[in-house]
Amino acid sequence: MAENSKREQIILYVVNLLKEISSIGTVVRKMQAYSDLESFALPQFPVAAVVGRLPVPGPKVSGRKPGGVEIIQSSLAVDIFVYIQDNVNPDTAISTIADDIWVKLYADQTKGNLVISTTLELDENHAYWEPFVAFKLTDNSIYVHDTGGI
Repeated sequence: MAENSKREQIILYVVNLLKEISSIGTVVRKMQAYSDLESFALPQFPVAAVVGRLPVPGPKVSGRKPGGVEIIQSSLAVDIFVYIQDNVNPDTAISTIADDIWVKLYADQTKGNLVISTTLELDENHAYWEPFVAFKLTDNSIYVHDTGGI
């Protein structure tokens, strides 16, 4: 596994930012099934699952020879699925946690100079699996890399 790829560096940057948010109990790197959620203890909630998509290469940025691509600008979407356990007021919990994530991810929009720009999308749909509630936020980054890796 290429942990040194720019894609992986960006995903790990997001993971580390989420670990700094006090309203999130646990950060994992895979989507959670209902059975996975049942294995977490109550103090480990909310659980944030970070799942990176594959980058989408954009237009050629530069090439030193005609027809040769050397530098590529790509778009990378990193989905953050947040699972909470709140039977009293899940809507308030979603608002609080989504706000905390929003503020943290927008605080450094270049992700330590790994990316050119960051935009966030909140998915308006929530999922409910008694006693769990889930929502999704997507971190979209534009970044530059070469033909030696993603």
